[in-house]
Amino acid sequence: MTYFERIVVVGAAGLGAWAAACLARRFGPVDLIGPGAERLADAGVRHHERATVREFDLDTPAVIVENDGGRLQRLVCDRLLVAGWPVPLLPVNRWVVDGKVAITRDGADLKLLSTCFDANGLWRPALADYQFRRQSGANSLI
Repeated sequence: MTYFERIVVVGAAGLGAWAAACLARRFGPVDLIGPGAERLADAGVRHHERATVREFDLDTPAVIVENDGGRLQRLVCDRLLVAGWPVPLLPVNRWVVDGKVAITRDGADLKLLSTCFDANGLWRPALADYQFRRQSGANSLI
């Protein structure tokens, strides 16, 4: 029996769709909450088109969404990627939570995260590398 981790991508604009497609190629099926997934069903991306994000639980990780009928649903996952979210979710200079959750701000962050996955292959080492590189970049600007 094969076990697939549940990966959820929450994205703004086209960032979420791009991230979901990249993760689906690497790790298998991905759930996407956000716009831009019209042609991604072939890539293994399940799109929750009527879901509206209400809250994040970054410790679990989980996303609380409101479905079309106003019903709240908690999507618990093994891995969570938040791409281009306009509201800060973590303290300053922190982009990763427990090797399970990654926060990206824009396309440059997604490219850096993709580079970290290329170099490391697995979630925890890739996210540790991503946190280190983002921290180094933030410290160099101070």
